[in-house]
Amino acid sequence: MITSPRNKRVAAARRLRRPRVRRDTGRSLIEGPFLLEEAMSGGAEILEVFALESDMETAIRCEEAGWSLSLVTSDVMDALASSVSPRGPIAVISIPVSPSLQIRDSVVLWDIADPGNAGTIIRTAGAFGFQVIATRDTVDLWSPKVIRSAVGGHFRALPIPGIEPDPQLLLDAGLVPLAAAAGSATNVHDAMRQESPVALLIGNEARGIPNYVAENPGVTMFSVPMPGGSESLNAAVAAGIAMYLR
Repeated sequence: MITSPRNKRVAAARRLRRPRVRRDTGRSLIEGPFLLEEAMSGGAEILEVFALESDMETAIRCEEAGWSLSLVTSDVMDALASSVSPRGPIAVISIPVSPSLQIRDSVVLWDIADPGNAGTIIRTAGAFGFQVIATRDTVDLWSPKVIRSAVGGHFRALPIPGIEPDPQLLLDAGLVPLAAAAGSATNVHDAMRQESPVALLIGNEARGIPNYVAENPGVTMFSVPMPGGSESLNAAVAAGIAMYLR
């Protein structure tokens, strides 16, 4: 039983909240029994599991799967978790190796900053069978907050992070870049009528798609009709509508 948040293994796990530590170690944290099962089903390597003494279900699951289990007090669980009133378990995983870029329908997180939006887009992409790509200035896709927001989507649509923010890379790969932008003359229904695989570009929440991207002749700008008169849609909502219509 680990009773102190200062325990070395606990401290090492807590440091995985920092992006630099995640990059250096190739590890991250997942929280809750559902994400633990999703990670296992997706083939992720489970390195260590922290659970409360009363969590017999996790103890049995760890024994069956051969995972290293550390029992902890509620104080230690609170220190490990990024959520409020956690019940665990919390696991350390190896971040899966990103797949190669494929020529298929994709959604591109173009400098998305909000972990909730990033996670929701990944979750939606997993549901609709889209490849997930992210530019290098997008929020860390393997942060615990993004993983929690994606509700297992990472293990169905392994994201490809860190690409250069250059639409020509997508064009050269054989994808048709379609960028969401409020007020564009092209309707989302029309934009989705492409024979070739598309790359949906979802821009930064505050700045949108950069001008140099919008002005690229190979990029088609589209908008979602909003008869209610709103100025814009949430980035994740716009992405979900476009993926569904595809």
